[in-house]
Amino acid sequence: MQMTDYHSRRLGISFASVGAHLGWVYLAGEIVYEFGQTEKEEWLRGLVSTQISDLVRNLSYMDPKALGTFSEKGRDFKINMMRLPEGEVPVFVLVVQEVEPELSKRNWEDLSNQVLTFCATGISLREKNLLDFETITDPIRKKMEKSFSGDIQSGVIAFFHLQDLSPFFKPLGVVKSQEILREVTATLHKETKEKEFNFQLNPRSYFLFCPGETLDGANQRFGSLYFPSKHLILDYKLKIFPIDREILADDSKFSSIFIENF
Repeated sequence: MQMTDYHSRRLGISFASVGAHLGWVYLAGEIVYEFGQTEKEEWLRGLVSTQISDLVRNLSYMDPKALGTFSEKGRDFKINMMRLPEGEVPVFVLVVQEVEPELSKRNWEDLSNQVLTFCATGISLREKNLLDFETITDPIRKKMEKSFSGDIQSGVIAFFHLQDLSPFFKPLGVVKSQEILREVTATLHKETKEKEFNFQLNPRSYFLFCPGETLDGANQRFGSLYFPSKHLILDYKLKIFPIDREILADDSKFSSIFIENF
């Protein structure tokens, strides 16, 4: 049994143990795990999609929020959604259960542990996950492979995870918001040397590939880098990963760099 199959089953058992009629796991706004079925699936997806942005901004960790109720086949159900203490990528669990009884704090904690274990150990191995990473990463992988030649057989990937800029986007408007993102890209372009290249996975995740660079050298180069934008100095988290031909050849190791830092 593959690791992802094992944790999928464990997660299914966890949903069943709390009496869930249906359970979904959301990672960065996308459903990555489904338990159970409902005739109102499309309605339920729409209900969540209209609120997910507000939930990302305002819902506290481990604080279940009631989204509503509905009836199906003579049974009354309630919908709860909870945000998990996931770190950088928003993770939510949705539970549809009969109106009574309420789930206890211990129930939610146990379910949370299984969800986070599933996301941490299984999601990068799924054939279909948050994004089609094979489509995204294959061209990047091939470009990296071409960079390794002669004496250059290793390098680093520097990952820059910017602060959440969404609070600025609405008051600034589309044009000004795009200017902020362009300035971030311009800063990275200035830092990119010949034979290096940078790429972006989303408005907060930027990568810079540096063939021939060492971990110490990258830390010295990027440790004091800052992103000026208008009247702001954008905050960010920096992670640096060593990379060589062995990592490029291992689908799991290579993909995990991106999906774990999306």
